[in-house]
Amino acid sequence: MKFSLITLLLIFNGSIQATDFSCESQFTPIHLIQGSQSASKLLDEEVIVKGVVTGDFRGKERLGGFFVQQPQSDGNSKTSEGLFIQSNDAKRLIELGDLMLIKGRVSEQFDVTQLVSISAMKTCAKKVKLPAAHLLKMPLNGFNLEQVEGMRVGFNQPVVVTDLYPYLKYGELIVSSELLMAPTAMYRPGKAINKHSKYNKANRLTIDDGRNSQFPVPLPVGSDGVNEVNGLNPLAVGQMLNTVGVMHFAFGKYKLQPTEALQFSKLENQSAPSDPGGLVKIANFNLENYFTTIDQGEDICGPLKNFGCRGADSMDEYDRQLEKIVHVINQADASVVGLQELENNNISGLRLVEALNQAAGSKKWAYVDTGVLGEDVIKVGLIYQANEVSAIGEYALLNAKTNPKFKENKNRIVVVQTFKSKNNNLFNVATAHLKSKNCRDAEGDNKDQQDGQGCFNAVRVEVAQQISTWLNNDPTGERVEISILTGDLNAYQQEDPILVLQENGFENLADSYLNPSNWTTSFRGQLGSLDYVLVNSAAAKVATGLVQWHINSIHLRELDYNLEPWEEGGEIKPASFYQISPFASSDHDLVLAGFDL
Repeated sequence: MKFSLITLLLIFNGSIQATDFSCESQFTPIHLIQGSQSASKLLDEEVIVKGVVTGDFRGKERLGGFFVQQPQSDGNSKTSEGLFIQSNDAKRLIELGDLMLIKGRVSEQFDVTQLVSISAMKTCAKKVKLPAAHLLKMPLNGFNLEQVEGMRVGFNQPVVVTDLYPYLKYGELIVSSELLMAPTAMYRPGKAINKHSKYNKANRLTIDDGRNSQFPVPLPVGSDGVNEVNGLNPLAVGQMLNTVGVMHFAFGKYKLQPTEALQFSKLENQSAPSDPGGLVKIANFNLENYFTTIDQGEDICGPLKNFGCRGADSMDEYDRQLEKIVHVINQADASVVGLQELENNNISGLRLVEALNQAAGSKKWAYVDTGVLGEDVIKVGLIYQANEVSAIGEYALLNAKTNPKFKENKNRIVVVQTFKSKNNNLFNVATAHLKSKNCRDAEGDNKDQQDGQGCFNAVRVEVAQQISTWLNNDPTGERVEISILTGDLNAYQQEDPILVLQENGFENLADSYLNPSNWTTSFRGQLGSLDYVLVNSAAAKVATGLVQWHINSIHLRELDYNLEPWEEGGEIKPASFYQISPFASSDHDLVLAGFDL
C-alpha cells in the first residue's frame, strides 16, 4: 500500500485526515508544515490547517493574504506555529481572532512557506484570544527568525529607529537595540572593526507596513503613529518604537508586519541648537551643494565650465534651498561659520550673505571673498558676523602654489582667515573639505584597504599632515597663537586622518565635550562624525563646549527643498513636506563650538 508523506506524518501524529470539511475535521498541525528546515517537507501536498487569524494583509498592493497561528505549540522552539495563507479574496469577512479551518496546497514561494490554491475555508469561532507574541530581543545574536516565520511577534523592550532611508518608498524602517555607530567612529582599524560590524549586522530588523507598492498612498505614519508622515508629523532616527505584528519573509529578508499601531516616543525638539557657551561661537556646516547656477543638465559649472551643476534644478528649488540654509545659520547664530560645498564661482558667498542680511534686516553678515578657488566645481568658504568679529589682514590658502604636494584635484583648497573678537583677541579659523570615500578612480594605496576607512584614505592622511603643518606655521602672518580648524574631513573619528591631526596638536573638541558615540552624518543606518571643529592647545584652553545639531543626519531626506516627484511619472511631493525649518537642509549636521575670546 502506497502512503503519501502527509499521511505518514499524520499517522505518526495520531490522526488521519477525514474527507469531510467541517470544524471537527482533523487537520495537519502547522508546525509539521513548517518543520525545522528551510523548506517544508510537505511541499505540494494538500492539507487542512486550523489556526487563529493573527494578521490580515489582503487587498490591492498588500501582501495578498492573511496569517494564522495554531494556538497549541508543539513545544519545539525550532518549528514555527504560524503560516501565511495566500488568499486575496477581500470580500470574505475575516477578522483577527477568527479560528479558521483552511484547505490548500503547501508551497514555497520566494522562500516563504505558505498555503496556496485555497479550496475551502470555514470560520469555526470568533474573538478567540490571540496567541501570545513571541518577544524578540535585539540584537538577535544568531537567533534564526525562521523559527517564528508567520508567527505573532513583538519586542521584549522598545527598540530604536536606526534607518529611515527606505521608509517613504517601501514603508520600511530599520530598528535596533541602540543607535548603530559606524565601526571606525568608535574603534581604530583592526580586529575590533570586524567585531563591531558583525554586531551592527545582528542588531537590525526591518519593520514593514504590509504593502508591496512603492511610495504607497496613504504614506506610512509619522511620529503620532496615526497620520501620514510629513513636515508637520515627521519621524526621526533615534525615536523609540514598540509594536506587535507577524514575522514575514519577503525580498530576501525577514520583516515584521505590524498588526498593531506603531508607538513612537516623542520626537525631541531640536529647532535650535544647544548653547556651547563662550563669547565667540565657531560653526561648521556642509551646505550639500549650494549652487547659484541652476542645474539644467548641462556641463556648465566649475571654473572651466566642464562640470555638471548640482543643487537646485529650478529657481523655486533654489529659493527653498536658500531659505532653509539661511534659517539654519541664523538659528545657530555663530560668530564665524566654516562652509563646504559652495559653488566654486565668484558669487555664491555673496548671494548667501545677501540672503542672510535680508533675513536679519541689516548688514549683519560678511564673507571672506576668495573668489574662485582652483578648478573644482565646489569650494569652501568663511562667513562671519561683522558686529561680533572683524577680519584682520588677508586670508591665506593651502593649495598647490603654497605646497606643490597639495593635490587640488583630490581635496578642496583650504582657506584660513585671522579674526579679532570684541575683546581684541586674535584667532585663526580655517575651513577644509577632504576627499570623499567614493572609490571612483581610486588606485594603489587609495583603493579600499578593507579596514573600514574606505577609498582615498592615503590622500586624506597626506593632506591632514599638510594642513596641520601649514596651520602650525602662521599661514596669515599675523602671529596668531589660537588656531581653529573646521571642516568636512570625510573621515570618522578613529580614522587615520583624524589621528594625524591630533598627533600634530589639533584636538577634536567632540572628544572633550561629547560621548564617544557622537555623529554628524548617517550612512546605511550607521552614524559617525565627518564634520569637525578641531583646535590647537591655545584654542583648547579657551574652549567652552561643542554641540552637534542633529538637524539632518536623523531626519527624512524627503523633507528637503526638492520639488521633483519621488518616482518617475509619480505625483508631486506633497506641499506639507517642505517647512521653513532646519530639518533636511543638508546631508550633514551643523557643529557649533564656543570659546571665551
